[in-house]
Amino acid sequence: MSSSAAWPGGRGATAAARLRRLDEQAEIAMFERGEHISFANCGLPYHIGGAIDREDLLLQTPKSFRQRFNVDVRVRSEVLSIDRETKSIKAKDSTGKTYTEKYDTLILSPDGAPIKPPVPGTDSERVFTVRNVTDIDYIKNIHR
Repeated sequence: MSSSAAWPGGRGATAAARLRRLDEQAEIAMFERGEHISFANCGLPYHIGGAIDREDLLLQTPKSFRQRFNVDVRVRSEVLSIDRETKSIKAKDSTGKTYTEKYDTLILSPDGAPIKPPVPGTDSERVFTVRNVTDIDYIKNIHR
């Protein structure tokens, strides 16, 4: 890879799409630890409540994003470390294989962890946090 890399945590797809609009020739790779790169997060509770279908949450798939924006999308890939001296990252793919990838420009967009307020009862197995499609899939599956 010779031009740019984006490391999304939800906002990385937006950064990669914007970069593509600014530079049609850039080689762009996007690394996502999960499997969903672009989803309507404000609709997550509505899906849990049955008001909208799961498919309506998914705005772009890795395949559609690759086709539309010419971005090398690597889902189930985790960036393990960054070496600023050599301008490279160490990544792990879905098989557990690690590899090094060079970059010219690196955009970091790491995802955060949900915060449970320090309120009695939030440690219950019946209290859930919702940040992504995987979270709602889990909640919907345990309540079947």
